[in-house]
Amino acid sequence: MDTKALHPIYQKQFAKLHEKIQNKYDEMQKKLEKSRSIDALTTLNGDYDYKQKKYDSVCDLSKVVKDLYTSEIGTKGNLQAIAFQDNHKEVTFQEIIFKESFVTETDSLLSISDKFDSENEVDSPINNNHSNHFFGSNDFKTSLESLNDTKESDGSSEPITPINKSLRSKIKSKLKKRQKEKELKEKEKQNKKESRDKVEKYILSNTTKYNIVKTSKKNKVATVTMALIEVTGLDENVDEKTRVLLFRFRLGAEKRKSKIVKSDSTPVKFQELFNFNLLDDEYLLEITLWDKELLIGRSLLDLSQFEKEKTHKMQIHLEGEIKEIEVLIVLTISGTTMLNTVFNDSEYEKKKREYLLQHKYTWYRLCDDFSNVGFLQVIVYGAKGLSGQDCFCILKLDHQRVQTQTDYKTNDPSWMKIFSFTVTDITSILEVIIVDEKKCEEVGRISKPLLKIQPGKKWYALKDSLLKERARGQNPRILIEFNVAWNLFKGAIRVLNPKEPNYLETDEKLDRHIFAKNLTRAKAVTTWIINTFKIYKTCFEWESMKLNVVSLIIWLAFCFYAEMWMMPLLLLIPFFWYKPEEYTILDWKTKLMHEIGSDSSADSKTEKEEKNPSLLQKINSLQEIIQSIQNIIGKVASTGESIKNLFNFTVPFVSCLAIFLIIVIAFVMYLIPFNYICMMWAVNKFVKKIFRPNRIRNNEMMDLLSRVPDDETLIECEDLPLGHISDDNEN
Repeated sequence: MDTKALHPIYQKQFAKLHEKIQNKYDEMQKKLEKSRSIDALTTLNGDYDYKQKKYDSVCDLSKVVKDLYTSEIGTKGNLQAIAFQDNHKEVTFQEIIFKESFVTETDSLLSISDKFDSENEVDSPINNNHSNHFFGSNDFKTSLESLNDTKESDGSSEPITPINKSLRSKIKSKLKKRQKEKELKEKEKQNKKESRDKVEKYILSNTTKYNIVKTSKKNKVATVTMALIEVTGLDENVDEKTRVLLFRFRLGAEKRKSKIVKSDSTPVKFQELFNFNLLDDEYLLEITLWDKELLIGRSLLDLSQFEKEKTHKMQIHLEGEIKEIEVLIVLTISGTTMLNTVFNDSEYEKKKREYLLQHKYTWYRLCDDFSNVGFLQVIVYGAKGLSGQDCFCILKLDHQRVQTQTDYKTNDPSWMKIFSFTVTDITSILEVIIVDEKKCEEVGRISKPLLKIQPGKKWYALKDSLLKERARGQNPRILIEFNVAWNLFKGAIRVLNPKEPNYLETDEKLDRHIFAKNLTRAKAVTTWIINTFKIYKTCFEWESMKLNVVSLIIWLAFCFYAEMWMMPLLLLIPFFWYKPEEYTILDWKTKLMHEIGSDSSADSKTEKEEKNPSLLQKINSLQEIIQSIQNIIGKVASTGESIKNLFNFTVPFVSCLAIFLIIVIAFVMYLIPFNYICMMWAVNKFVKKIFRPNRIRNNEMMDLLSRVPDDETLIECEDLPLGHISDDNEN
């Protein structure tokens, strides 16, 4: 039998054990010889036959082993231990037999020990009855307990104290054990990896490269888009410290964090948009609200219960110390690959669905909910000539927001998705946006009002993010098919109700370009108002004889036959004035503008000349605009303060005069009908220009109001209090 297999400890730790045994037994050898060995040998029976053999005690075995390793001759000792027991004293001895044997020069220490153990097992007569080994024998006790046992049997009272290990040696032994354990664990891991690699190589060796499919652990199911709007139900902050609110979201391994909002009042608006990747078996969305590091509320949403490809608006209650906290969010699970595709929709089902929708939203069917005005179906086929790759398409209608899946590594994506929207306001605008997923930038967009959508399949050119110019790319365009059905009466009633707010719309920050754009818009509105007053001026100021006579006759006829119910009809005049040319029967507008427009042609020439101004002209125009805005704001504030001071008798004379004039006007209107008063006013306007051509145009009401000072003038006119004046200085 191979001794290495039976005793592996001999190969690794024989040297350490030998040193420990040798040190322990060398220290105790003198005591044992005096107390045990000498007394036992003197008390042996006379009939004991030594047979001229060498006998040693158990303690002398260390010397025998030491002689075996220190010998440099080509012989080795083969030991045979024979145990015997003295009858007078219960002391156990062993007979050690030394045999000559040949040892080669290449034998190592461990091989010698292995051979020694094997021969000891063969030659020992006691080995047949007891499975004893060199250091594993029960009769051979190598610990200090055996020495104590022998001392107790001898009757001596001297305790044998064990040798304590030093702290350094204990630490070294523990560190070595830990290192060995780590090495064993690393080896096991490496062996497992090697075995797995071998199995994979063996399995995949018989397959082609095209058949190998690398599957990820968790596949992406859809994209979760969540709009965080506002928080309500927070208690009023009793302390003077402001709240520092923060939202944290978690879906699977993805985590998001909102912006920090400092506020004391409710509701607290966030108006942020978050996107998550919805993976397999990860449908729990965790929402937590924090005040700095203090958790205020928490809620869990199971996304598997929500319908996909549809926007859900909800108020979520947060569980926490404050019981009335609610969060307004708008959530959409979209971007699926297998749901609502063109391939799942047949031509027959498509026609049947269009017929049912048209029948559902006919003008006489008013039994349904009035918020459900109509239905919009959009089929996004694909796009071409885009400037980016890895693009997806987003469709937004009011607060509803859906998107397609991402088509990777192509400038001509093909999505083939069908989307359905519930129309709540027929005047809404549908936005179609294409976004590059990797670059996180907008590639192109279009905006289509629902009232201008034409049913059918059509290519649409993409614009840039500002919707002013064409988007970048090679003639970028998108292929979309629209289908709209809506109820006429529901749409009319919905227009008269408040418009649904855009939850993500925020106030624009101060920007030079936005400021200049808004100034040009305001300038266009003011020119429109000025042109309207010019028309009024030409009708009543005798600048055109024909036009003045016609307008006077129409005004007198209207005032003579007018009733109160006819007053709203005056608001129809702008509609007739600005109606499209395709609705006109008699082109009277061009003739009238020809009578008016000598000055307008000159203004248009100056505008054409100022289309390309220089930098200095831009700076001067900006200064003039800012100065004019400053003056307009000052005039509006001054007029408002004058009206206030007129009513509070700041100038009693003017206030009393205004009261007297109001009483006179009321008395005149009581005596004379209102129609005749309007006719007299019109005749007065026409006659003034004839009898007094050089008069200064004025307004009596504004003239009266100009006599009342504003607050700035009153402050300037206040008297300062005098200081203390002595009688000498006064005289």
